[in-house]
Amino acid sequence: MVLAPLPDPGPPSLAVAPEPCPQPQQSPSLDNPTPFPNLGPSENPLKRLLVPGEEWEFEVTAFYRGRQVFQQTISCPEGLRLVGSEVGDRTLPGWPITLPDPGVSLTDRGVMSYVRHVLSCLGGGLALWRAGQWLWAQRLGHCHTYWAVSEELLPNSGHGPDGEVPKDKEGGVFDLGPFIVDLITFTEGSGRSPRYALWFCVGESWPQDQPWTKRLVMVKVVPTCLRALVEIARVGGASSLENTVDLHISNSHPLSLTSDQYKAYLQDLVEGMDFQGPGEA
Repeated sequence: MVLAPLPDPGPPSLAVAPEPCPQPQQSPSLDNPTPFPNLGPSENPLKRLLVPGEEWEFEVTAFYRGRQVFQQTISCPEGLRLVGSEVGDRTLPGWPITLPDPGVSLTDRGVMSYVRHVLSCLGGGLALWRAGQWLWAQRLGHCHTYWAVSEELLPNSGHGPDGEVPKDKEGGVFDLGPFIVDLITFTEGSGRSPRYALWFCVGESWPQDQPWTKRLVMVKVVPTCLRALVEIARVGGASSLENTVDLHISNSHPLSLTSDQYKAYLQDLVEGMDFQGPGEA
């Protein structure tokens, strides 16, 4: 296996450095959720997911050869950047998340060397951010990266990737529209739970014909708001009991929703979405 990437030009010139990312604020107590007994569609609290400037929270987990070596939850308006060095370019947008040196968790010197090589090729990093109903990604270094939307517990390694993260432009990696459609179907008792975990294979081809634990660097990114939406569907999607959901986005409060309210809000949310792919006429 040849790990050395093809030479690429330097990262594109992007926006100025973002303001320091604020520390996550404590959410209101789940024991005192904000009631919404008679909300109409125009007051749909789920529409906050699409408000420009609302910060989605992301849980980032890194694996070296299948071993979890890092996990961090972050919420920042400019999105995030996975980098391999503390001295990364801080003029680039996105809050830098530094992946740990493999020497802390690995003992095989050969594997450590390969992982360090992959991390060094991240350059400006792997950027991920939200705009509207889409999550976008772009690589700002030489390190080729493949991605797929899969289960939280393991990537869909039995099949090919959903795509490769582009270098010279942003690429869409997740569309909230089909997710909400699948979630509505799930709450009605048919269909499987929609997938929402983004898996990235960094520096190597996607593990289509091998166990994913053989890959040097795998990173899982979970938008916690989507996890929350699925959990409330699992708990009360077919009942009339009240359940509490925290969207895990900025300026949001835990909501007390009945099953019927939740379904109505999902349906109202999806009706205002665009179901054309990025760049389609």
